[in-house]
Amino acid sequence: MRTEVRTYLDTALGLLERHSMESSGADWAALRAQAHSSGADARGPEDVYDAIRQVIAALGNPHTHLITPRRSGTRPTASVPTGRLIETAGCLVLPQTDSRNGGTYVSAGLKAVRDLLAGRPAGWVVDLRGNRGGDMHPMLTVVAPLLGEGVRGKFVGPHGETAWGIRRRHLYHGTRRTFRWRRIPAATNRPVAVLTDRRTASSGEAVLISFLGAEDVRTFGEPTAGYATANQAFALPDGARLAITTAHMADRTGRTYGNAPIAPDVFVGSDEALGKAVEWLGTRA
Repeated sequence: MRTEVRTYLDTALGLLERHSMESSGADWAALRAQAHSSGADARGPEDVYDAIRQVIAALGNPHTHLITPRRSGTRPTASVPTGRLIETAGCLVLPQTDSRNGGTYVSAGLKAVRDLLAGRPAGWVVDLRGNRGGDMHPMLTVVAPLLGEGVRGKFVGPHGETAWGIRRRHLYHGTRRTFRWRRIPAATNRPVAVLTDRRTASSGEAVLISFLGAEDVRTFGEPTAGYATANQAFALPDGARLAITTAHMADRTGRTYGNAPIAPDVFVGSDEALGKAVEWLGTRA
């Protein structure tokens, strides 16, 4: 293995050892020896990607992953929230998004919320089906009026915890106040039905968790993907990145989630979830 490639591999392993949630229970001497053996004939960084992936697999966290330079440069299709009234329910669809689409996402989402508020909905549906995650901040900003004031979730890691929630109508995460110049409607104080399926993941699960523990919230659909954890991205010299799980998510009651699917209150097929949710909301009017 070339010296520069060995240095590259050791950099990646060092990041995993320092930041991974599972680091303290791992045999790092053995993992390093195995990685060096697997990459013995490597001539470039791409030749040790598999060795890095083997270490990630040994750590056992399915949310930690290597993003190659090719994948890192690919921008996902930009989607924005949409809304419609069904009977007396305001139905808000929240697709996944990344931070680069955040401003556009928030503008479109808050417009959809205002348009629905004009129809005076008796309750709300937040549709997270197919939301694979990305950046939770735009998503939570859009649903801030439905969440109300206070702590709505936390990231819990080996070195402490960081809360997120709504304060003075705006989303905050730790000490950071996001999208602070946007005008956000006041809290609606209406029942909320949240829809999930097996593709609801990561930041999509963070939105779900933000509603859990509230009195007038009920969830419908299928169990989520089971990535209710926080990932932090670390750059590698060739443009690849390591997305490393550094914390688990917890709801407002303190219940901690992680790499297990979150079951809905009402388990129905994805195609039936919206109808069941609207039906339930009709009983709450």
